[in-house]
Amino acid sequence: MSSPGPHIPAAPQLVDPYGRRLHYLRLSITDLCNLRCAYCMPPQGIAKLPHDQVLSLEEMARVARVAVGLGVDKIRLTGGEPLLRRGLGRLLSDLAAIEPKPDLRLTTNGLLLQDRLPQLLEAGVSTVNVSLDSLKAEVYGRVTGLGAEAGDASLAKVWRGIGAALASGRMAVKLNVVLLGGVNEQEIEDFAELTRRMPLAVRFIEYMPVGRNTPFQPDRFLSAEEVVRRLGRLGELEMLPARPGDGPAQRMRLADTPGELGVITALSSHFCATCNRLRLSAEGKLVPCLFSEASVDLRPLLRRGADDAELAAALLEAARIKPREHDQAPVSAHAAGCAMSRLGG
Repeated sequence: MSSPGPHIPAAPQLVDPYGRRLHYLRLSITDLCNLRCAYCMPPQGIAKLPHDQVLSLEEMARVARVAVGLGVDKIRLTGGEPLLRRGLGRLLSDLAAIEPKPDLRLTTNGLLLQDRLPQLLEAGVSTVNVSLDSLKAEVYGRVTGLGAEAGDASLAKVWRGIGAALASGRMAVKLNVVLLGGVNEQEIEDFAELTRRMPLAVRFIEYMPVGRNTPFQPDRFLSAEEVVRRLGRLGELEMLPARPGDGPAQRMRLADTPGELGVITALSSHFCATCNRLRLSAEGKLVPCLFSEASVDLRPLLRRGADDAELAAALLEAARIKPREHDQAPVSAHAAGCAMSRLGG
């Protein structure tokens, strides 16, 4: 009878002080964006990061590989606008080659989706979230800063990308709709009606303070509770169970529809107790909470040649400093955290 081999300790996992397993990493791969959404940045934009302050694609892929070794199984590429990043195909290829392969996802404004779709499909990206706050060209142009005329052409381009992704049959498509009282609240039902004829998942997201670039406007806030009430006018809502890997959305659907609906209660009802994510900003700051002032800076480690053990320790430190919950609420929302254009949502 052979003797047992040496005991190999299990790799540590990313677990925070409150017992939450952090298996979802959001990689902001650029701070550049081709839109100027009113709730994200001022009309003139913000100064872009110097090239040498943005992590290289190789550095991002390395952080992702170490994170997967610590239990991360879901990676989302964000921005800025991630489809603007040069070399995106190479990064996707490197991420797809990680063992075990993580579930790759991407959030985009959709303007370049049709052009970049072959790269996404080749890498096996499972889901693309398209940020789309209006179905009306004039409103879309106003929210995005494009103006009415350019908004019309750009909105059509976004829909061509969505149609191509759906037609591929190989990628789930979600629409992220930031609710803005007095701006797009009359379109809630229109967005919901899309799910009657297309296999889209429409997510209504409560407006929240996103970094320090634009002031929070309380009169723009519309609660998810109000959204669900209005959706109920369209017919019976069937609540859907949470699935492994699901995000914070409360999922539901109208009867006999190919699509589904969801609400994300960013402010009115914290989902912090089930938060499973860490975020890496474009300049290399590992952020444990969207509204957190705390972060762990990976760029100095990467640039001085730190080994994987040191990177793993930094990831574990970010898990250690993750707060129990954020302190935002509709009546006391305040600017906090990293600029959204550098961190993603």
